[in-house]
Order: sequence, then structure tokens, then C-alpha cells
Amino acid sequence: MAQPAKRASDPAGILREAAVNRAPVYLFAGEPFQTETLARQVIDLLVPRDKRSVLLEVYDGRSTALPQVLDSCRTVGLFGGGKVVWVREPAFFAAGDKKSDIADALFAAWGADRGRQAAEKLLALAAQVGWTQEDLAAGPFASLNKTKLKAFLGRDPDDGEARVLDAVAAVALESGMSVASHKDESTLLEEFLASGAGGDTVLLLTAAAVDRRKRIFKEIEKRGVCAELSVERERSGALTREAVEAIIDGVLAQWGKRPTPAARRIIAERAGGDPAQLHSELEKVCLHAGDATSVEEADVVAVMRDLGESWVFDFTGALAQGNIAKALALLRRLFAQGEPPLRLLAMISREIRILLAAREIVATSLARSWSPGMQFNRFRDQLLPQIPDEQKKLVGGMHPYVLYLALQNASRAKAADLERALVELQEIDVALKSSRTDPQIRMEAFVLGLGRK
Repeated sequence: MAQPAKRASDPAGILREAAVNRAPVYLFAGEPFQTETLARQVIDLLVPRDKRSVLLEVYDGRSTALPQVLDSCRTVGLFGGGKVVWVREPAFFAAGDKKSDIADALFAAWGADRGRQAAEKLLALAAQVGWTQEDLAAGPFASLNKTKLKAFLGRDPDDGEARVLDAVAAVALESGMSVASHKDESTLLEEFLASGAGGDTVLLLTAAAVDRRKRIFKEIEKRGVCAELSVERERSGALTREAVEAIIDGVLAQWGKRPTPAARRIIAERAGGDPAQLHSELEKVCLHAGDATSVEEADVVAVMRDLGESWVFDFTGALAQGNIAKALALLRRLFAQGEPPLRLLAMISREIRILLAAREIVATSLARSWSPGMQFNRFRDQLLPQIPDEQKKLVGGMHPYVLYLALQNASRAKAADLERALVELQEIDVALKSSRTDPQIRMEAFVLGLGRK
């Protein structure tokens, strides 16, 4: 098979080349909605639809040993013709992150209702500590002592984390997911590619992330096609408007639908910073729209969650600025959207605690240098290094630009007012859980009360 000196690495170029000259191996890294879309487009070019039952094999690399995959690649497809073997998330591409980092990502994914992603992190931890599938099934984590939990997580466990691990393990086991071997099998793939043993078979690999330092990455790059797909973000971490628009158009086109201008506007407002979650929410919107060729505003409002949670920052910002009318309008809109009152309460409480921590930074570390009107670049380059790590942790280790905005809002608020607000929110929390108090009335009274201070 002829090999071009340099292959395209952009999706459009990859598809153009695949149509005339298939590569022996493809590696696509990025968000699953990106890599799987490109993988399916390549498969559409390489395997006729009426022959996919015999010329296409799909494996989960987290639970399938590489030798089994390579044996499949060596087996000639029935009735002749080139076969495609697609492996999702090969275990040997992992970058070998620290256990504590994987653990933090696990709990973050679980807290964001991404159960399968959390389960994948749990399996990665289990593989690192040498657990077998039987060890995982034996559980529960809640029965492990603190020393064993610390060894598993790579750090001291927090209260309640063992129960979360049990819940995540249940998701993994119920989904048929298994502990991947921690042995790095990438040398087997290197030897396979060098030998050309696959013949006309195409090996297609998709992964959320790859470690470019690994020899296997360089080997695939030399012999086949590598594409690292990315999503553009604002400096705050949110998706850019262009990235959101591209995801909207891509998902809806797959469902044969177009958004109305009003629907597109609301989707953009709720897009957030996680493209995979946005992709999932858009599929829910398309399902809700049914057979209609257009997605209406009502479809979005009915089923799409506010992923950005930008309303929290807008809400607390309005409170800090004394803009009670704006804060009330945001609160009423959220209740109209059906946001759970206790969730609203918890998130508002969290943001006010962050404002309090930011207020402390303004009053101590940056007392002589901070000005609400200063430019972000000056804050990042000159003031950010002045903030001790302990204080940065109190605001959640947020992105510098988000911290900059929090400091601006905190500068306009009085610490005593923020402390009183936290006490009132705790009282509302107790009232909502122990009585039939109307949540909206209580929270609107809270906002109006702040305005009178």
C-alpha cells in the first residue's frame, strides 16, 4: 500500500485522502462526539453498508486485550475486501496521570452526573493499583480502612468519598465495564505495524486523550494518520460562540433538523464548557422535537439543562452590585425553567462563599495593589503571583480570569453582608427541608432583604 510522505491531519483532509488511499492505521484523539463522528465518516468511506456485518469489528479498548484486537486484524475479512477494526479508548494511550489527579477527575465527573466517565476513571485507578475484576466486584469501598482508601486514591479520602466509589463501581459493573490491564501493550502494536501483518485491514483508534511522548504515538504518526481534535474556549474556560455554533449545527444536522433563531440563542446561553455534555443535551432536544424538521425554543426550554450555570455568576454579581431587579429577574427565570430549589440554594451558597474568600483576598494579599478597574492582563501578570496558594484553594482553584471577575464582584460587596447572606441561606435550607414553605417566595424575600441592607 503506497504511503504519502505527509498525510492530512485535519478532518476534511483526512476524509479526502481516505476516499482515494486508505491508511493502515488511524488515530483520532479528542472529545468522543468529535472522534466518533470522524471515525464513522471514515468507516462510511471504507466499508460498504451492506458488508459491515463481516468487514467491521468494534472493540472497547478498556476491556479488550490488545492481542485479541491484533488477532482480529490478522484475520482476513470474509468474502475478501479490506476490513476495518475500530478500537475505542485503547488503555495504552493513557498518559499515566497521578492517582490523586484521576481520583479528583472521578469525583468531579460523578458530581456533574457523568456516571460512565466516572466509572472509566475508577477502572483506571483499579488498574494502577493492580486490582482484578474480582477485586472490584468484591467491594464495598465503605468497608476499607482509611489507609487502604488512601492507597487507592493516592491521597487522603474525604468524608463520603467511599460511598461515592461504591456507587461508581456499581455503574461500572452494571454496564459490563471491566478493569483494563495496567501492562503497557503498546510495544505489541509497534511490532504489528512495523511488520505490516494487517494486510488490507485498517486499524481505527479513538481516544479521549493521548500521550504524545509515547513511542506508539510517533509510530502511528509515521505509518498512518493522527488527528488531535480540539474545541476552542474562552479564557474563562467556556466554549467560544463559534465552537458552540459548530456543535449545534453538527448535532442537529445528524438528526436532520435546524434550530430557529430563538432556539439557537437559548442553546448558546446554556452551553457551558463541556462539549460532550452539550452534545448529549442537544440529542435530548432533538428527541423532544420528534419528527419536526426544526428545533423550537419550547423544545430547548423543556429539556435542556443550563450547563454553563452562568446564571450563578450573574446572580451573585447582581447581588454584589446591589442590582436587585436583575437578581430577581434571574431568580424568577430559573424557577420558571423548573430548576430544583435546593440545587439553586446550594449553588448560590457556594458562590457567596467564594465571594467571601475573594473579599478576603482583596482585603489582605491585594490590599495595596487591587483596583476593580484594572485590566485582566495586569492582574494575571502582576497580582496573581501575590495571592498565596492557600487563598487560591479557598476560591476553588478557579481559572485566573474567573478569579479576576470574582474579585471585581467581591470588591463591591461588604463582608458583613455576605456573612449575613450565608446565615439566611442556611435558614432557608432548613425551612425548605422541614416545612411546606414556598421556595420561590422565601428566596425572593432573601434577595429583597439584601437590597435593604
